[in-house]
Formats: sequence, C-alpha cells, structure tokens
Amino acid sequence: MTNNLLRDIAGDGFPADYLRARVRGRRAALVSDWRSAGARSLPTGTSDESIWERLLQELEWLHWQMNRRLRDCFGPVFMLFELKTLVLCLRNKAVQGGAEIERLLRHSLLAEPLQGAIRQEPDVRATVAAVGTAFAGTVGAAPSLESAYADGGLKGFESRLTRGYLEHLDRARLHPVIGGFFASFIDLRNLMTLYKHLRWGIDDAAAFVPGGTIEASRLRLASTGKDSVCLDVLVKSIAGRAAPPLAASEGALETVLLGSMTQSLRKIGRDSEDVGLILDYVWRVYVQARNQAVLLHAGDLDAATLERELIA
Repeated sequence: MTNNLLRDIAGDGFPADYLRARVRGRRAALVSDWRSAGARSLPTGTSDESIWERLLQELEWLHWQMNRRLRDCFGPVFMLFELKTLVLCLRNKAVQGGAEIERLLRHSLLAEPLQGAIRQEPDVRATVAAVGTAFAGTVGAAPSLESAYADGGLKGFESRLTRGYLEHLDRARLHPVIGGFFASFIDLRNLMTLYKHLRWGIDDAAAFVPGGTIEASRLRLASTGKDSVCLDVLVKSIAGRAAPPLAASEGALETVLLGSMTQSLRKIGRDSEDVGLILDYVWRVYVQARNQAVLLHAGDLDAATLERELIA
C-alpha cells in the first residue's frame, strides 16, 4: 500500500520487547504538562520546519528500530505524517527555500524517487505533477492533484491529497488498532470540515471522507441543512462535550477532538503490548509538535484562548 512511497530498510530491526522498553523510556521524556510556563518556551529560531524536522527525526528512529512486521503495520501511519512533509517542501519550493527542503528531507521516510522529484523539479507546479504520478493508485490520477493545486493553491492540494489518501485506506486491510486510529482521524477531519461548512456557509458534499465511525451521509445532511445542533451532538458523541460556538476559532474545536483522540490512544497504549503502545507514542510525538506550532504562531493570543488551543 505504501511500499513504493516510503523508504525501504533491508535490516529487520530489533525484537518487539526491546523496542517496547525503548519506547516507554522515550515516551516518559516527552512534555506532558503543556500549560506550565516551561512547556511554553521555544528555542530561539524555532520555525515550522524545525518543529517538523524533530518529529521526522523521531519517526525515523522508530522506523529503524522496528522489525519488518511492525514497519508494515505502521507504514500507513508514517505516510499520513509524511503528507505534511510534502506540503512543507512545496511551500519552501515556492519561496526558493532549498535549505529548508533539505532539512525536512534529511530525516523523512519518503522514498528516494519521491525525494528526488521534490529536489529536482524546477517549480511547485512540476513537483505537484511528479507527486501525483508517484501517488497514482493511492489518491487517484495525477490530474486531480494538479487541478486541486491550480484551483486552491497548496491548501487545495493538501486537502485533495489527504482526502484521497484516507479514502484509499478505507479500502485497505489494516491492523485493528491502526484501523481504529484512522477511523478516529477521519471522524476528526470530517467534523472539522462540517464546522467550517456551517461557519462559512459552504456546502461541499465530496469533502466528507468515508471510513469513520460517523456515516458520511449524516455529515452531508447536516452540512446541507446548516444543522449546528447535529454538530454539537456528533462532537459530544466523540469527545464527551459539545462543540465550541461557531464564532470560536477552529483551533478550539480541533483541540477538543485531538484531546479526545489523545486520551483514547493513551488508554490503548496502556492495554496493548506493542502496536497500541507504539501508536500512543507516535501520537504523543505529534501532539508535542502540534503544541509547539500553536505556541510558535500564538502571536497576540490571550492566555485563555491559548489554553483552549493546546492539547493537554
């Protein structure tokens, strides 16, 4: 499924019990109290690329440690995060940020041919076409990604790429724990899409991805009917609390949903011997990166708003 998109490693890594012990140690070193003053301090010179580079470095380490079974199991998860690597590289290509592209690709798990295309294509449009060719069969034909970029820029490209990838996974055979993770991720994405539709008066039925625990048809109906009550009910069914008011920031709702996923994955990590434990760790690494990005762009956010946008 992702074999041609991710780097291959000839070695077989370490036994699962050894990796579990290493992961537990590294997990303990991650920041857990994001509301403390110490967690809010970022090193001088922090950027989106440096934050993502640290995440990629950790995922690369994990990939090398895994045996073949775990690498195959986690390939779809690694690829999900590498979609953002692609977008960050394209963003830097647009401003001639060659050094930042190299920084991102240094620890990226993207396959060498894909990395080569990112480096060698002369501009963003040509790189989008090359990415579309590489993802053919996974997110649909290349022209769909090129059209998404032409119509909506990098945001449109990212949205189409992610949607196509998640739709592809809906037809794939995944480990039950990994399948549950993607169902929750799709729910999160779909609820965020519904929130945006309701707030901005958009109605795009094709934007909802099948494969979550919430039927896409129900989401489409709520979008068409401008049904904010349905959004509240659905968010509460997932996260145990109603959605923030539509006038609030999108980040506030995203934090509620991400926080719910975080709590669920922590429980799975406690109850599972290897796949759940490692998945919980991967997610915590992502949460750390996401919280650092929120702090980086906090700007003039007051303390109360910042509190709502950090994942505990």
